[in-house]
Amino acid sequence: MKIMHISGIARNICRCGDDGIRWAGYKRGAGLLALGLLSYGLIPSEGMKYLWKRRSRKKGRDGGEVKRLYLTFDDGPHREYTGQLLDLLGEYRIKASFFVVAEFALRNPELIRRMKEEGHLVGIHSVGHKNALFRGRSFIRRDLEQSAAALEKMGCDIRYYRPPWGHLNLWTLFYCRRMNLKLIFWDVMAHDWSAKETAASIKEKILRRIFPGAVICLHDGRGEAGAPKRTVEALRSALPVLIKRGYTFERMDAYGR
Repeated sequence: MKIMHISGIARNICRCGDDGIRWAGYKRGAGLLALGLLSYGLIPSEGMKYLWKRRSRKKGRDGGEVKRLYLTFDDGPHREYTGQLLDLLGEYRIKASFFVVAEFALRNPELIRRMKEEGHLVGIHSVGHKNALFRGRSFIRRDLEQSAAALEKMGCDIRYYRPPWGHLNLWTLFYCRRMNLKLIFWDVMAHDWSAKETAASIKEKILRRIFPGAVICLHDGRGEAGAPKRTVEALRSALPVLIKRGYTFERMDAYGR
């Protein structure tokens, strides 16, 4: 009996040991998976945004930038709001850069035509505003190629790409290089897509956060509760202030010159 009892205890110890080894294997696997995800999407995304902002701030601090700003707009074109925005920019003879969603562009080709005719830069912002952070190779290639093809058929020379939310991965970097696309991020965000923001709060954030050489990211499409309308209203009052402060405006193809 004692021998059987000892044998049973030994089996239980072995079983517990196997479970411990198995659990350690699970943890190791989970750790490797997390490291892989970080390396694949999160580190490239956050790293590229960090380097962009660090370079911009350094140029501003070192006096390497004149009082120039870069107005950029994402998520359009919107049938109602983009037209209003183009009217406002035209009043001040400001040239901006529009990073358009291909699906929206195909629905509103007349707005893309107007952007070109009025001297604005047109870049791409994906086919349907999908998050690319953990997407695979085929999705990234298809998204970039279809976006560029749709806009090129409208006569646009596509050389610039801003990923939705600034999210990308290693395949994004690979295909941007292969397609000669320059990645564009931002320095100033006013959270103008949020229903919590008002035209006054958007204006205040823009005026407080800008610096010489800053790339300002705003939105002429999507957003919450008619958000682009508030963006246009904010700019209507912010632009005269910025101009009075001595700022001028350029397209992204003049960035870094």
